[in-house]
Amino acid sequence: MNQQDIKVLIGKFYQGETSPDEDNIIRSYLINNNNNEYDDIRSQFKIMDEISDQEESLDISFDEKIMKQIEVKRPPFSFRYSLSGVAAVILLLISIWVGSSIFNPKEVYGTITDPYIAFAETKKVLQKVSGNVNKGVKPVATTINKADTGIEKTKKIKKVKKLNNAGLLLESMTKVNVNLRKL
Repeated sequence: MNQQDIKVLIGKFYQGETSPDEDNIIRSYLINNNNNEYDDIRSQFKIMDEISDQEESLDISFDEKIMKQIEVKRPPFSFRYSLSGVAAVILLLISIWVGSSIFNPKEVYGTITDPYIAFAETKKVLQKVSGNVNKGVKPVATTINKADTGIEKTKKIKKVKKLNNAGLLLESMTKVNVNLRKL
């Protein structure tokens, strides 16, 4: 066997695609060839041989024993298991229903796509809001006007001002000033 065929087989070996016969071909080639290029694969074959020597072979009835143990451990049919299946189906249907409503949104009632109609509707709504605000402002305006007229009436009372002046005169009489001059 030539060196190119061995390299192809070694590539298949590393891919895990070789048959046991091809593995034996590679082994016999490596035993007869002491090229340092193949030291890695020689060491791998050596490790595999050591592992296979350590393995104990299974008896013929191993599969039957395993199947018997599986059948023994299988739980009997239970109402709880059937309910969990029903619950899983219900959960799946609910998630599909919710998902379909999220991904296919419905058009909202009253949505207007024409900009001219939308502008007219907006103008109508804003005029209604303005009218309601004006209704609330009118009583406040009349109250402010009444307060202003009341303040104007108090300015006309001059007697309060004269009483205030009399209070200032009385206050000045309670003060005594002493002026000491040097002679």
